[in-house]
Amino acid sequence: MLPVLLLLVLAFTFPNMGKAQSFNPLISFSVESCTLDAALEKLFVDYELNVAFSKAEMSKIRIEKYSCSYKSVEEVLTDLLKGTDYGFKKVGRQYVIRKKQVLEPVVENETSENQVTIKPKETEQHKLDTVFVTGKTTDTVRIYDTMQVIRTVMRYDTVVKLKVVRDTVHTVVHEGLTIPWPKFRDNGWFVSASLAVSPMEFKYENEFPKIENGSMEVIPSTGYCVGLDGGYKHKRFSVGMNLSYRSAHYRFLLEKTDYAGDYYVNDTLDSYYVVHETDTAYHYILDSTYIPLTTTNYAYRDINQLDYLNVVLFITFDFIKLEHFRAFGKIGASADFLVNYKGSFNATESPYHAPIAKEQVEPFRFAFFGGLGAAFKVANRIELVPEMSYRVTNGLLYRADFPFNMKMRMMDFRLGLTYYF
Repeated sequence: MLPVLLLLVLAFTFPNMGKAQSFNPLISFSVESCTLDAALEKLFVDYELNVAFSKAEMSKIRIEKYSCSYKSVEEVLTDLLKGTDYGFKKVGRQYVIRKKQVLEPVVENETSENQVTIKPKETEQHKLDTVFVTGKTTDTVRIYDTMQVIRTVMRYDTVVKLKVVRDTVHTVVHEGLTIPWPKFRDNGWFVSASLAVSPMEFKYENEFPKIENGSMEVIPSTGYCVGLDGGYKHKRFSVGMNLSYRSAHYRFLLEKTDYAGDYYVNDTLDSYYVVHETDTAYHYILDSTYIPLTTTNYAYRDINQLDYLNVVLFITFDFIKLEHFRAFGKIGASADFLVNYKGSFNATESPYHAPIAKEQVEPFRFAFFGGLGAAFKVANRIELVPEMSYRVTNGLLYRADFPFNMKMRMMDFRLGLTYYF
């Protein structure tokens, strides 16, 4: 009876062992220094070994040159993964590369209120093989040939109690464009540089001359002025002096036409006389000659220029005064000294124009002005100052012997920068 039982046991055991045994061929493999994903891909190319892995993770791991002969696939993978945090597991005919799981040791005595530790428990499961023997016996033979020990580890992450600190929250309401103006000094001595453009107009003291068979025009143009100011400011009042160079321009246009001829001239061809007893009569043989009409046109264009050096005294008052802005009114008087002139004027004889002579230009005159301005503070000691003023000359531009006398008016548009000491 015993030999029969042994034969039956062997008959059931060996087929199961053959099924459990997996195919694991020996291979020869070599690779140069490269990343781990390239080496694993070469295994598939050379031997069609299915290796599952994360290319993003394996591409970060670099291995040295490797070669082997007649080793199993598990040994080759073990060598390639040596020194990394990765291992492999065989699932069917596929090898899965995964990160090793590190189990932290559990300390039973050092537990806190925020950590719970449960001891691992071991469960033994026995595989029961039941052998049925036909014949004389009906006994059931139980053979314990496989033991599986399942280790269950239950891990609970540490719960960290966070202390929340609430900061003060400031709510900012958008109120439009805000310029971070600097703290400004707006009292004391100051200097200012400025540039102005000045559209002009003329007022004539006497009647503008009229040209027979022609016309004459004086067209004011735009002048310019550059200046340097200096003065003192206290609260809302400022007083100062300005030294500037001013150039005034206007166009002189003249057109005239002269006519000559278009008449007959009598000419004596011969003469004779008759003597009477008491008188002598003279007789002339006359002829006439036609003089044709001759027309002469004169047209002249010139740019007249008068340049002055201005010495100005002024006073301002701030009628609006804010932290970073002020608006002011300004009045002043100017003494203008002639420094340069050029141009032409009308004459009575052909070609009916002549250059202006030095003796014909007034070398000195007074002017008065008044206007408004504003100041924007752009730096600690600097402000940007736009101004607008109306300027009136008191004297004539030319002397009495000039063909026409005129006074000049102009509107100044000025932009300057002021620096406070």
